[in-house]
Amino acid sequence: MKNSKIIGIDLAGVEHRETGFCIMQEFHGCLWVKTIILYRDEEIVSECVKEKPDLISIDAPLALPKGRCCLKDECSCRSKGHLRECDKELLKMGIKFFPVTLGPMRKLTMRGIKLRKILESKDFKVIETYPGGAQDLLGLPRKKDGIEKLRNGLIKLGIKGDVLKSKITDHELDAITSALVGKMYLEGNFIAIGNSDEILMILPKKRF
Repeated sequence: MKNSKIIGIDLAGVEHRETGFCIMQEFHGCLWVKTIILYRDEEIVSECVKEKPDLISIDAPLALPKGRCCLKDECSCRSKGHLRECDKELLKMGIKFFPVTLGPMRKLTMRGIKLRKILESKDFKVIETYPGGAQDLLGLPRKKDGIEKLRNGLIKLGIKGDVLKSKITDHELDAITSALVGKMYLEGNFIAIGNSDEILMILPKKRF
C-alpha cells in the first residue's frame, strides 16, 4: 500500500512510564519516521486522531487467552490457562516472550485491551505485534543487545528521519519496529499467528 501512514506504539504498562510513538510514511522510496514519547492514554489517542493513520500497530497484548475474563488469580477463569494461541506459536518458533499473566505483563495487557477498544471505536485498524519477535525474524538485534545496534540495524533497512536522533530511546526504536511490521502488513508481507477467536499476532514474513 503506497504512501500509507502507519503508527507504531511501544506501549508501557502504566501511564507514568514512557510509551514510544512512531509515525511512518514512505517518501521517494524511503521510509521516514517521526518519533515522540507519550504517557497518558488520552495523549496516545489524541495523536492517533490527529495523524489519521491507515493502520496502528501496537507492541502489547491486545487480547486475553480464550476463556479468560480477567487476569486475577482469585477468578475461576484462571483455570483456562496462561497462554494464547499466538504465544504458543512463538514458543514453537523459538522466540522468547513474556506471557500475559506474568506479573508486570498483566497491567500492560489490560491497558492494551482498553486502548485497542478505544481506537477501534474511532474506526482505526489496529493490529498486535511483537517487536522482539519481529527483530528476530528480520535479523535485527533486540534492544537488550544494545540500543545503538538496533538503531543501526533499522538504518541499514533504509529507515530515515528520527531514527537518526542522537538520544533516541529503546521505546522509540521498538515503536519504529512496530510501525515497520505495520508497513509489511499492508503490503501483504506478513504472517499472522494464533487464533482469530483470541487475536492474531502480526509478524514479518521474511527479511525486509
